[in-house]
Amino acid sequence: MPTTVSAADRKQAVEELERYGLNPERYNVAGIVRDAWITGNGSQETWRAAVERNRYPFLVGDVVRIILVQNGFPERMYGRIKGFVMDNGRAYRRRVLNPHSAYVDLFESSCWIRPVSEITPELDDFEITSEHEEVHRDGPVHNFGIFHCVSGDHGGYPPPADVLVTHKASGIKSRFCNTCNIPHVRARLGHEMWRNRKLCRETIRELTERPEEITGPAGDYDADLNRRWADAFPYLVPAKAAELYKQWKEQQTADA
Repeated sequence: MPTTVSAADRKQAVEELERYGLNPERYNVAGIVRDAWITGNGSQETWRAAVERNRYPFLVGDVVRIILVQNGFPERMYGRIKGFVMDNGRAYRRRVLNPHSAYVDLFESSCWIRPVSEITPELDDFEITSEHEEVHRDGPVHNFGIFHCVSGDHGGYPPPADVLVTHKASGIKSRFCNTCNIPHVRARLGHEMWRNRKLCRETIRELTERPEEITGPAGDYDADLNRRWADAFPYLVPAKAAELYKQWKEQQTADA
């Protein structure tokens, strides 16, 4: 049985991938042909299995997220893959389906090597809503209820927003136009959690060591300050302080 992948078979496989809305660049096309049509029986089930098996999980240039511990905090950091390496640290000479590790050139730091199992596609960290009513809910009256793109990449007057992007880990939201709803812009949004933690590090440490400070009586300056901070940055509040603050609010409601 021949095992050579012909140009005609490769072309047909590419057309099949495109017909299903898949990007051929992200697949080992020759591997799909061999698994589905040469050694496989050519059925749709065999084709789907071959496509799944021959998809490159990551490619050079992909924007991804890794966890990097900074000042004792696990931070979600984003960057671009520069290359792949074996478990012995040597670079692969060709594209492989299951590389061991990747060089990730972080946007806000240096280049790090991480096992592929510890790398996450940046898109997995975000929820994207494109429904007009949701994107422009409570929009500014002075602008006919329409929010503008806040990417900061537009000179002059920015266009209307097309999507509402939410960073799942923090709940931080931003509105972008379709042109700006791209990986490196979303990564800037994802880094806001890290930047805010840098600014609030002392408050976080104090509430980690003394979480009860958030439950002081209403009118107490320090306690009120901590509670206002917790309302502004709920994703940064230490777990014990967050639990005590929740109980405090419930008690205030009950007393009222």
